[in-house]
Formats: sequence, structure tokens, C-alpha cells
Amino acid sequence: MNNSENIFTVQKRLFEEVQKNLPAKFALVDTISEALNISFDAAYRRIRCDKLLDLKDIYTLCKHFRISFDMLMEGKSINQFDCIYRPISFSTPNEYLSYSLSLSKNFGKLASSNDSKMLMSAIDIPVFHLLSQKELTFFKLYTWFHSVYNYEGSLDDFMKEIDIPEIVSNHQKICNDYELVPSSEIWTERTIDTTLRLINYYVEIDDFPNKKLPFLICEQVLNILGKLQKWAESGNKGDSTIPFQFYLSEIDFECTYVLMKGAGITNCLVKLFTINSFNVLDRDFCNETENYLTKLSQRSIPLCGSAEKERIKFFNSQRQKVRALMEKIQSV
Repeated sequence: MNNSENIFTVQKRLFEEVQKNLPAKFALVDTISEALNISFDAAYRRIRCDKLLDLKDIYTLCKHFRISFDMLMEGKSINQFDCIYRPISFSTPNEYLSYSLSLSKNFGKLASSNDSKMLMSAIDIPVFHLLSQKELTFFKLYTWFHSVYNYEGSLDDFMKEIDIPEIVSNHQKICNDYELVPSSEIWTERTIDTTLRLINYYVEIDDFPNKKLPFLICEQVLNILGKLQKWAESGNKGDSTIPFQFYLSEIDFECTYVLMKGAGITNCLVKLFTINSFNVLDRDFCNETENYLTKLSQRSIPLCGSAEKERIKFFNSQRQKVRALMEKIQSV
């Protein structure tokens, strides 16, 4: 195979990847024409490989559709795919701010799409609820940086460093954008347990400089539960008409998946740590995840609307766990 044939092979793979990840209602030629700002005829010539893409066009398409150029060159098998991962670090507050702004930008695009929706399984309190509670969020971030990146300051030091208006407002923006997207969440009886165990551990090692802080953090967990119960009662997010479905799984699952659809793109976030995740755009993986979450919700107990008895029972049991922890802290 000569060099020209190699280049056309890569170009063909690129268009196959774009087509594979396009929703059925989007035509490939329309999409390429818009992305490259060229005519339909020019787009057809490139799709048919009558004309080679230049380096700028390849870069534009790979960036726009989040396709790995290495994958195109290597011709990876259908069972391989690349993920987008941006690690969180905290050498300075601005470094974390840059990360959170990137996260906010992505959710802002989803919230502005008319056909957006989200499906989620939650083994821990989802970030979209967590970020609305400042001290709870800062505490969970501190425990991550303290245990993984050997942050040497105290919890008090960390909270003073990270408590800047830009970070707080950006956290709130992510929560506000989430409230604009129709969503289904699947929890278990143990979803809040990781957070409660974390609070209890740091109380036991006497790492709260302010003895009132663990009570405030527990109150913020109660705030999240109260908001969720109201949403579940109405079947909508807040006072809006944005649909919200809430399910209780009797089966413990092993991972938090967030399946997001909107703006012509489907992607899946797989939770890794406190707030971080890796992002998968592979169509087969996303389809399989969507199917899994849909089947999981069908096997779960719906807690919205008329399911008053089960809903009250669930939220009361969750509040009892939080209050039991508060009583334990009081006795220390």
C-alpha cells in the first residue's frame, strides 16, 4: 500500500467514526459541511475520498467529534476505544478552578440543547447535588487531595484556599445547568453511606478544627435529601416543568454511570473519584450503558409521583442514618 492509499484509509476511518457517533436524524454530509464550513459538494468529495483532507480539516473534525488521531492511524479494533480524562490536582486554587470551568462548559452545552437528557446510577451522592453544598463539597475535595496527593495543610487551610467566589459560583452554575436537563437517577439504600463514613472517619481522627463543621456538613446532606424528595414528589426539578425520575435499586451496583444525550452527541461519564470521571464517546459503549441503565431502572422501585409510601420510607431511612451520625458526633 503506497502513502496515498494509507492517507485515504485514515480519511475513510475518520468519516466512519463520525458517522458511527452521529444520531440517526443527522446526515453525515450536512454535519461535515457545517463543521468544516464548506459546501455540500465539497463535503461529498471529501467523504468519497475524491479529495484529501488537509491537516487543518483533520484537526477540526477530530477535535469537534472527540476522535483520537492515534486511533485512526493505528486502526484499532472495534473492541478498543479512547477515553477523555483530565486529572484533578490542587497545587493552586486556580488549577482546580480551570478544571471546574472545563466541567461547567461541557454541562452548559448539554443544558442548552433542546433534546438533552441524562440517565444516572449513583453509588455516591452525584456531583450535581454535591456542588450545591459548599462545605460538603470542600470537605470531600479535601479528603481526596489529602489522601491521594498528600496535601499537607489542614482542612481549615484547604477550605480557606479553595473558598474563592469564582469556584463557588462555578459550582452553582453546574448545579443550575443540571436542573435544566430531564433526568433519571437510580440510587440504592447505600448511596449516601460513603459520605457518612468519610465524615465519621475524619471526626474520629480529630481532623475537624471547627467542631461545628461536621454538623453543618451533615445538615447539608439532609438538604440534598430534602430537595430530592420534593423533586420526586412532583416528578419535576424544583418549580420547573423539567422531568425528573427517581428510582431505588434493591441491587447494589458497582459504579456510577452518567449517560448524557444532547446537542447531537451521546457520551458517558464513568465516575472515578470524589468529583472526577473519564468521558467515553464510543457509540457502542454508550448504547450498552444506556441499555443497562434503562433495564436497571425497570428493575428498580420508582419513587416518583404516586409512590408515596415507598418514597417516604426511603427518605426517612436516609435521614435516620444522618441523624444517627450526628448523635454519635455529639457524644465524642
